[in-house]
Amino acid sequence: MEDIFGFGDLVESRPVEHLGDSDLSFDGLLEPGLKIHEDGGETGCGGKVWIAGELLCEFILEKSNKSGLLNKWVPQSSQFQNVLELGSGTGLVGLCVGLLSKNMFDKNIKTYITDIDQLVPLMEKNIDLNIVGKDVIAKELWWGEPLPIEFEPSRDTPTLTQHLDLILAADCVYLERSFPLLEKTLLDLTEGNNPPMILMSYKKRRKADKHFFQKIKKNFDVVTVSDFEKYDSYLKQRTHLFQLVRHIN
Repeated sequence: MEDIFGFGDLVESRPVEHLGDSDLSFDGLLEPGLKIHEDGGETGCGGKVWIAGELLCEFILEKSNKSGLLNKWVPQSSQFQNVLELGSGTGLVGLCVGLLSKNMFDKNIKTYITDIDQLVPLMEKNIDLNIVGKDVIAKELWWGEPLPIEFEPSRDTPTLTQHLDLILAADCVYLERSFPLLEKTLLDLTEGNNPPMILMSYKKRRKADKHFFQKIKKNFDVVTVSDFEKYDSYLKQRTHLFQLVRHIN
């Protein structure tokens, strides 16, 4: 996609670091471990693993069992079958779900990992590294732009699109000028009377971050999630987990 709107300015540049492959088992919660290639910041801040992504992975792993994704946290009647990760970068969180789907669950979960076009090749490389091509799809998704048909809410009538059950976002609140675009995409994804659940992990870095959460409270309840083993450890690192609950009019 040609960057005619100047969205490339929303990709924060970074010095080259974290270059190469990692094998993440999250203290043995994920076996075999998740293989992640980081490009050292070549594609901006999305090309590396961030602490908020690690938090969200650990929460998902802690709260899931053979009966289903997050089955130890939500009522058993809730079954997540179609998952979307926003601002995936390396694809860390969505790939974690993909490996669980491949190795643990009886039912397959379709997971989309999404980001700007220049990060799609990195996400595809990590899909191949983990051999989860049947479970995880990398797709371009620009915040603030019209949704691809796969992600349009089903609203109240059946459509050809598959209803999303769960939206994951790790460290997406980091650049103030992107806040309105992220908010619009979250609103678009949760239109209708049956919105997907949203889990958002976030590391507090600057005072401006609070503006995002203040603004979205017009349409979402922002609920702190604290019932997981390493809550205190992550809190000391100013890293939080929220559930965003869309207001239904």
